[in-house]
Amino acid sequence: MPENSTATGVRSQLITIYQLMFVVVLWNSAYKGGRVLNTLYALELGATPLHIGLLLATYGVFPLLLAVLAGRIADRHGARVPVILGMLVCTLGIMLPWFAPSLPLLFVAAAVTGFGFILGQVAFQSLVGLLGEGEARTRNFNNYALIVAVADFVGPVFAGFSIDHAGHVPTYLFLGLLGATSVIAIIVLAKRIPRHRRPAPAPAGQRMTDLFRDADMRRVLIASAVVMTGIDLFQLYIPLYGHQIGLSASAIGMILGAAAVATFVSRALLPTLVSRYSEEKTLLYALFLTAAMFMLIPFFKSAIVLAAICFTLGLGMGLGQPLTVVLCYRYSPAGRAGESLGLRIAINNSMHVVVPALFGAVGAAFGLAPVFWANAGVIAAGNWYARKRAAGETG
Repeated sequence: MPENSTATGVRSQLITIYQLMFVVVLWNSAYKGGRVLNTLYALELGATPLHIGLLLATYGVFPLLLAVLAGRIADRHGARVPVILGMLVCTLGIMLPWFAPSLPLLFVAAAVTGFGFILGQVAFQSLVGLLGEGEARTRNFNNYALIVAVADFVGPVFAGFSIDHAGHVPTYLFLGLLGATSVIAIIVLAKRIPRHRRPAPAPAGQRMTDLFRDADMRRVLIASAVVMTGIDLFQLYIPLYGHQIGLSASAIGMILGAAAVATFVSRALLPTLVSRYSEEKTLLYALFLTAAMFMLIPFFKSAIVLAAICFTLGLGMGLGQPLTVVLCYRYSPAGRAGESLGLRIAINNSMHVVVPALFGAVGAAFGLAPVFWANAGVIAAGNWYARKRAAGETG
């Protein structure tokens, strides 16, 4: 029986990738808009670059601690409960500052949002992998990545224009309502989400460290870590840099939106690129392009030029997430796809916790230019190491 059929063999009873995409675009738009809003409101409240770095790190605390556990829950019990619970908690975190706006509460909101997001994200990715085999699975992951790119555009642009026209605090309510709509949608579709998965039998006594011993998995995890470090620092330090050089919230939102548009374009071209260069070569080339664009950002203050640079950066950065998810799913042991995806997210968030705080201290002491340059160095070094390991282990 196909993996994405029900117990009675009726495939139409399961949630489809397009229904999932509808929910994800609403939820991720609220989440991405909330992150930008938190950054800009923190600056409005007098936050320093160090505060911004710590705020970003706060988003990653619970994902670091709970990602692997969330993956194991999805493997053993299915995606239904973690998806719904995660979206509910995430939406609550997005709305918290509307109830009592203050800088300390932004950190609480970031922690709550991160907790909810990790529950939902791992389960969503695991569910996407369940809905197809082979080329269909790769296509589903790419569709998922495309809709996330749409949310990367909608969320920041919506937040930017809402801030300029309604203010920071009301925007928390608007984004919360967007998140609440996604929660209502997933509850309506809940019966179509499989209650239990049917993982292939796996050997007893398996440990998380077993995943690190696989050379291919190690390379994917390294590449994934530098990808997500770049994405997070871009999403929080572009607003900080734009605020520093006097750009409006709308202009900052449009710059972030330019990167999101490029992300959508590159992900739409992903099947063609992969068929020509393979997943791993495409990933390597994309990350070197990303590193080069990060080097250029501090040299310019024009919103138009920055949008062009960030568009080019988005072309490279946008390929990283879907490619590392596909490769991680491919190299995961039988019956441990959710755990492998959770481990990938946990490693990413260990970088999110340490690197932003470190870069925030660098930005507070030396300005923002070294932050962008150091980020470029991290991406290039991690990419070079993964490429070197790939050559050495296949040679």
